[in-house]
Amino acid sequence: MANVDKSEINLTVSKGEIVGITGRNGSGKTTFARYLAGEIRPETMGMVHINGLDTYSQLDREKVQRMSAVAYQSPREAMVFDNISRDIIFGSENHGLDAEKTLKRGSFYLKKYNLRSRKNASYYSVSASEQQRAMLCSMLIMHPELLILDEPFSMHGSPDVTGYVKSLIAAARKKEQTVIIFSKNPDVLKLTDVTYELSGGFLREVDISSFDYLPKQEGVKTIYGDKTPKGVAVERYIDGGRGKNDIGISLHNVSFGYNENLIIDRVNTRFEAGSAYRITGGQGSGKTTFLMLAAGLIRPYEGEVFRSENTRIGYVYEYPDDGFVESTVLDDVMFGPMKGGFGKSEARGMAEAVLGFVGLDKSLWTRRLSTLSFGERKLVGVAGAICLNPDFLLIDNPYAGLDRDYCKHMSDIFEGLTREGKCIITAENRA
Repeated sequence: MANVDKSEINLTVSKGEIVGITGRNGSGKTTFARYLAGEIRPETMGMVHINGLDTYSQLDREKVQRMSAVAYQSPREAMVFDNISRDIIFGSENHGLDAEKTLKRGSFYLKKYNLRSRKNASYYSVSASEQQRAMLCSMLIMHPELLILDEPFSMHGSPDVTGYVKSLIAAARKKEQTVIIFSKNPDVLKLTDVTYELSGGFLREVDISSFDYLPKQEGVKTIYGDKTPKGVAVERYIDGGRGKNDIGISLHNVSFGYNENLIIDRVNTRFEAGSAYRITGGQGSGKTTFLMLAAGLIRPYEGEVFRSENTRIGYVYEYPDDGFVESTVLDDVMFGPMKGGFGKSEARGMAEAVLGFVGLDKSLWTRRLSTLSFGERKLVGVAGAICLNPDFLLIDNPYAGLDRDYCKHMSDIFEGLTREGKCIITAENRA
C-alpha cells in the first residue's frame, strides 16, 4: 500500500458473506477499497480476484464492473447527473435494463431510503446524508453481486444508521450478495459476519468490543436557543461567561427555505464570544442551512442576522474539499494569510504553526490533499480556517467519519480556541 512500508494484505471473502473492515483514520481503508474495486493497482505486487476474474485485467474489467459496485464516503465522486432520480437510475440504464424495470427499481429504492421527496432535487441542494443514500441507491439498483461500501453512512446520525444497515444487509442476504463495509461505526460493524482491522498495512480479525478508538455516540445535552419545525436545536456546551455585551452573531426572526419548502422558521438565537455551540438535528433538518445563515454565506428570506463590527468568520465545509483552493497541504493553509497581505515566508510560518497546533503529522504537510484520508483533510480544513484568525469558527459536521482519537483531538482544539476568546459553532448529527 502507498505510504505504508512492508504492507501485506491477504483477504478471502465467500459469496454472500458480510464483512466489516475498520481502522483508524489514515490507516488506508479507502485505498484498500479502491484496490478491491480495481480502480488502482498495488504499488509493488499482489492481485485482486472477484469470482476468479482479475480486477486489473483489461479483458476482465468490464465483467468485474458489471458484477461489483462501489459506494464512496464522498458521494460526489460517483455523481454523473445533478438530478437525484436521474443519477440513481443511470447505472441500471447503462447496464441495459429496460426502461420499465429501471423506473420500477428506481421508485423502490427512492422509497426504501427515504428519498421520494427529493427525487427531483439537485444533488447539491440536499443534505450530505441524503447524498450518501442517493449514491447507495445508484449502486443497489444495478443488483451487483459484490457491494464495496466505504463509510456509507458516515454523514448520518446514529439513530438512522442501524435501520438502514439492517435493511441493506437483510436484502443482501436474500439475494446472496457479498458485502464489504468499511466503517468505524460500531452500530454498523456489529451487524457484519466478521470484522477485520486494517493497521500498519496488515489485516487481522478482531472483536470490535475490544477497540477504544471507535467513536462513542453521545446524546444531546441541555438545549439553548430555538427548535425549528424540522427539529434543529442550538446547544451551548462551553459557556465563556462573557455576557451579552460580547455577542458577536445573533439571528432575529430568521426564516429560510428551498423551493418554497420552509426549513428555518422565525428562529431567534445568539452566539457569544468564548463559548461553543452545537447545532443539532436529524437528516435533512437544516443544520447546514442554519450554519450558513450564521456565517453569512446565504441570506435569510425574512429576519436579520447581526454581526459585531469587523467580526472575522472562518468556515469549514462538511466535505472539506469544498473549501480547498490549492493542491497541497501547506499551500492551501498558506492561502488565507497570503490573500490577507502577508508575505510568503511569513504565511508559511503561520501555516506551519497552525498545522502543528491542530496536530497534523509533519510528514503530511507537503503532501497533495488528494492523498490524505478524510479525517486528515478535515484537520487541514480546520487549520486553514484557524490561520485566518477568526473570531468565530463554524464547522459543518466536524466529527463525521472520524475515529475516537480524532474526535477527542478535534474537541480539544475547540476547547483551546474558546479559552482564547473564540466562538465555536458546529453542526452535528446528534438527534
